Amino acid sequence: MKKLLILTFVLLFSICVTGCTEELENLSNELDDTQYVYPDTKDVIVTLEEYNQLKPGMTEREVWDIIGGTCTNTGTTDLGIGNEYVTVSYGCNGNGTVGSNVVLMFQGGKLYTMSQFGLK
Repeated sequence: MKKLLILTFVLLFSICVTGCTEELENLSNELDDTQYVYPDTKDVIVTLEEYNQLKPGMTEREVWDIIGGTCTNTGTTDLGIGNEYVTVSYGCNGNGTVGSNVVLMFQGGKLYTMSQFGLK
């Protein structure tokens, strides 16, 4: 009887561990996109080296060429008084700690301000 009880316990324990492993794998797959601050442009990841190459006054094309793609447009302000007053903000995923990101702001098509968090 004791052997049967031990065998039952081992069998049930094995089933529970297998089920938990599958749940953890599913949860891990679901969380993959949450590591990106901007999941819609997760193929564009900015490194610290790329970020350091960016300089105010660069055109959007020059910036996108350096970082390898266009980031997520997070907002556009157009005062309606000419292209030089159109301000566009972009958010980019960063290569670094969890939540690392870059924010770029263009005015009149030229890089105006930039900031980064957690890049490596």
